[in-house]
Amino acid sequence: MTASVTKTSDVPAGLNLTSELECISLDPALFVYLEKLGPFAKTAPSAWKEFWSLAEGQLDHSQITGMAGLSCIDETKTGDAAFKYQAGVFLKREPGIVPNGLQVRSLKEGKYARFLLTGPYSQLSAAYPFAFSTLEKAKVAVRKDFCIEKYLNGPDTPQAELRTEILIPIS
Repeated sequence: MTASVTKTSDVPAGLNLTSELECISLDPALFVYLEKLGPFAKTAPSAWKEFWSLAEGQLDHSQITGMAGLSCIDETKTGDAAFKYQAGVFLKREPGIVPNGLQVRSLKEGKYARFLLTGPYSQLSAAYPFAFSTLEKAKVAVRKDFCIEKYLNGPDTPQAELRTEILIPIS
């Protein structure tokens, strides 16, 4: 992974998000996930609940290297069906058996703008507009791919201490 950092504008009050535009390259990764359609704030919690109900006891936890939520808006669709969310985990290697209801795919290497949010997941809806605005002001082109929320600690962490990397695909 490589990175470069550029100072950008100030973050809105009450949002504990890095104000620097950091560009990184991610290596390919194996991702096992559950996909749901619908508004992200409503869909993500139910996707995670269903993911863990299907994955628990089925995936080798020693193979998990991280948890992430991937999201995109499919511009060919309208309404709730345009919002696609994938809740899942990164694995060291492909599982022998993919649990029923889950899917597996390889994420390609690529460039991303990285922002770090510290605080509750409910702040993600405010963090994204700031991040996209930062990219627009810096004239950084966003490429069509999933945005990645990489969860750096577990949901049992106190909300104020949760750390989430927001990774936006860039050209």
